[in-house]
Amino acid sequence: MIKSLVNLANRRKYLILSSLILSTFLFGCGPKSVNENGSDLLNIPDDDKYTYLFVQGVDENGAASQSEIINDDQKIEKFISHINKIEVVKPSNEEIELKNKELNQEGNYIIALSDSKDLENKVYYMTFFKDGSIYFQHSNKNVLAYTSKEKDPELLKEIKELLDIDL
Repeated sequence: MIKSLVNLANRRKYLILSSLILSTFLFGCGPKSVNENGSDLLNIPDDDKYTYLFVQGVDENGAASQSEIINDDQKIEKFISHINKIEVVKPSNEEIELKNKELNQEGNYIIALSDSKDLENKVYYMTFFKDGSIYFQHSNKNVLAYTSKEKDPELLKEIKELLDIDL
């Protein structure tokens, strides 16, 4: 009798734990909101926690150019509000491979939001390509997993102006 009660309790714990893991997987990954077109909207996690914004450009040789570190709360807030809620899609593996080949091309930028100057704790990465596409980090993992639905080459110009950078 006691053995069957212990087995029942263990099964309940297993079911509860499995349900928690499954719901975290189903509801805790990726962008959180959906617009009227049914596409996902970017939702940068913990967007009020970032105190540093790092910008790294790529030069004509495919090497990292000068970088900028911004520690201005107003600029960071304006940047986040400017790009947060962009329509995003999950690209195919082929699209990711093609974009990975373009990472070291002149005119691309990597932008990272962080809550520390050494990028050690909370960090959110984005890659802005010169063709106007943007790759965003998965909200729960340290991998680039979403791309902007539309290419907008003017957005990068707007961002550089907003942040007052010239790389």
